[in-house]
Amino acid sequence: MSRVINTLFKRTDRKRWAEPRNLYASWESRNKQLAALVPNDSRVIEFGAGKRILERYLDPSCTYVPSDVIDRGPGTIVCDLNQRPLPDLGSNVYDVAVFSGVLEYVRDVPSVLDWLTKHVRVCALTYAPAKAKGSSPRRLVEKIGRLRHGWMNSYREAELRSLFCERGFELGQEQDWEEQRLFVFSRRTSDT
Repeated sequence: MSRVINTLFKRTDRKRWAEPRNLYASWESRNKQLAALVPNDSRVIEFGAGKRILERYLDPSCTYVPSDVIDRGPGTIVCDLNQRPLPDLGSNVYDVAVFSGVLEYVRDVPSVLDWLTKHVRVCALTYAPAKAKGSSPRRLVEKIGRLRHGWMNSYREAELRSLFCERGFELGQEQDWEEQRLFVFSRRTSDT
């Protein structure tokens, strides 16, 4: 019930993410697949680092910094993407931002993407897109299901792509992972 209340009030559920049993082993294959999409020699920041599984699968030429709503060990940048102001990550510090099952929990995805355009040139992410269209009864049922997961938004695939494209990113790769889509967006060279 607290998950639904936090979602309704658009608050990050820190208690949920502090509990290790809420970080599922089944997510490892998703992180492995995402890591394979990160270019070699990248400086990577992972939002929602959890157990830091992505770090294990990145090419050794990459550097890695974890970020999460709670401390995940040495070097963690504690950052709640639902709190403002978002931190200044510095100029030219990171190449790639990774979001593995995180954007669903963000209440204002457009402002997070606006912020990211100042800090990275590549975004690799997974997202569970909404499927139903318009304001149909099916869409309402789907929104209730997303709310029960604690998800704060309901973008369809095309809508998510548009959010990135409007900010100067181009879709480079797309793959499936279970019911989610993996995307790699890169800033257009004229925008960097």
